[in-house]
Amino acid sequence: MPISNVATITNANKTTDTRQNDIGKKDIFLKLLVAQMRFQNPLKPQDPTQMASQLAQFNMVEQQTSTNKLLQEILSNSSNTANASGTAATWLGRSVTVRQNQINYDGTPQTFTAELPSAASTATLSIADANGVPVRTMQLGALSAGNTPLNWDGLMDNGATAPIANYKLSINAADLQGQPVSGNILRNGIVDAMRFTTSGNQLMIGGIAATTEDITEIRP
Repeated sequence: MPISNVATITNANKTTDTRQNDIGKKDIFLKLLVAQMRFQNPLKPQDPTQMASQLAQFNMVEQQTSTNKLLQEILSNSSNTANASGTAATWLGRSVTVRQNQINYDGTPQTFTAELPSAASTATLSIADANGVPVRTMQLGALSAGNTPLNWDGLMDNGATAPIANYKLSINAADLQGQPVSGNILRNGIVDAMRFTTSGNQLMIGGIAATTEDITEIRP
């Protein structure tokens, strides 16, 4: 076993022993105090001042225990936040390619990429609004396996310009045998923010949240 691992285990054991000793001291104090109160001579009760002092000590022990627990939680949270912040610093400002089927339409033409694992004889791109209602359907024809650049000029099927909003993209493709070919949408963008959520960290790319698992390429 490496010396560093032995040192780590030793330190961990020392920490565990210290905590166990602290708990043991607390338990002994509480047991002695309770026993003293239980078996005191009713004809010669303890001095009220001394009793008050012991009760105060009892309360102090409980408060110290709660304080120690709170400090441990704060240290743990601080460590996690520091690690998360360090991770965020490595992503912020990076140019990335993300596998994601949403776009944040801002009134300008949108570019993205269709990713297919195998060639398709027919393919259709559907663009739907937040309610899932298609606003534009584009016939793409045959697509080869790999990545195919695509763009949307912002026009809907009725010829009007789509409202500024988030839209969902989907590709329906099939091979020569009519079997479906699953496709993905890739987008390029800059990581401009990072969110810390209860379900995990999220990268914000063009106003759309993504996870690190969605990233297919990262550039300086």
